[in-house]
Amino acid sequence: MDVTGKTIVVTGGCGYLGSQLIRDLATRIDGEAPRIRIMDNLYGGQVRALMGLPAKGDYEYIEGDIMDPAVLRLALQDADIVIHLAAIVRSPMNFDDPIWLSQVNQWGTAHLVEAALNAGVDHLIFTSSIAVYGPGGPYSETDVCRPQGPYAQSKHAAEAYALKAHARGLRTTVLRLGMIYGMAPVMRFDAVANRLAYLAGVQRPLTVYGDGRQKRPFLHVRDASAALLHALQRPADHEDAHLFNVTGDNVSILELVRVIEALRPGIGVRYSEQDIRTHYSFGASTDRFQRYGWRPRVTLEAGLGEIIQRFSGLKPARSWMADGNI
Repeated sequence: MDVTGKTIVVTGGCGYLGSQLIRDLATRIDGEAPRIRIMDNLYGGQVRALMGLPAKGDYEYIEGDIMDPAVLRLALQDADIVIHLAAIVRSPMNFDDPIWLSQVNQWGTAHLVEAALNAGVDHLIFTSSIAVYGPGGPYSETDVCRPQGPYAQSKHAAEAYALKAHARGLRTTVLRLGMIYGMAPVMRFDAVANRLAYLAGVQRPLTVYGDGRQKRPFLHVRDASAALLHALQRPADHEDAHLFNVTGDNVSILELVRVIEALRPGIGVRYSEQDIRTHYSFGASTDRFQRYGWRPRVTLEAGLGEIIQRFSGLKPARSWMADGNI
């Protein structure tokens, strides 16, 4: 699909993935860049996502919340495409803030879908999560979802609203993303891959919950952004599927640790039983999306190494060494 001259609204454009996507929309699409309208409530205070944007981009910014109908009407005025990233993000087995998660992830998406239908938007791309399947896998798109925890349940319910809109005339694509990691203009360090890379970067021991054999489907942030661009430019006549898993490597935490140990030899490893819920494995197959031409490009070694390298100026603190912690 040619997006030249189109107006693309990116909700949550100042977040971790959004900060990468709004740059790629300007620099990785052939021809004239589309008009990129960024909508974000800056809940995380990530105003730096708006700094240093590519000169090629045609950007607008609207500060506001997807729960606010007036803001939605303003953001979607004359919009052609909506890429919906705005969400409260939690790990798959996190059980915190169920009401908040439901309000933002589920009902916020429902409000956005209705607003997009009313505004005559052509295409909605919604970023969901492989957490909707529940533990186990690797799952394909036709497998039954058994989401556990408020985050996964809220994303699964939001998917239903988005997919029902397709039958109502709003072309809809849902991407179930793996666990995103890697360097982006705005960073998060709460998920396991980035957290371990941070610990290696500051030369502290890697903390592994459980025995480390649990698996996760990792996806580099640049590959996630490339997947969104791929879905954006997918021809409208290829409508045999609207729902795709998007993951990179399904690897265990121990495999992740081994990659980091090779990048930072001598780093210590500790094991903890702090949270039994972190012992579950999650996995998904991305064969369907790859048949349409998308491939993950960034290896774990390259993605984790890029983060660790950013901490290259640091040396171990003497207090840690004196306490026998390193």
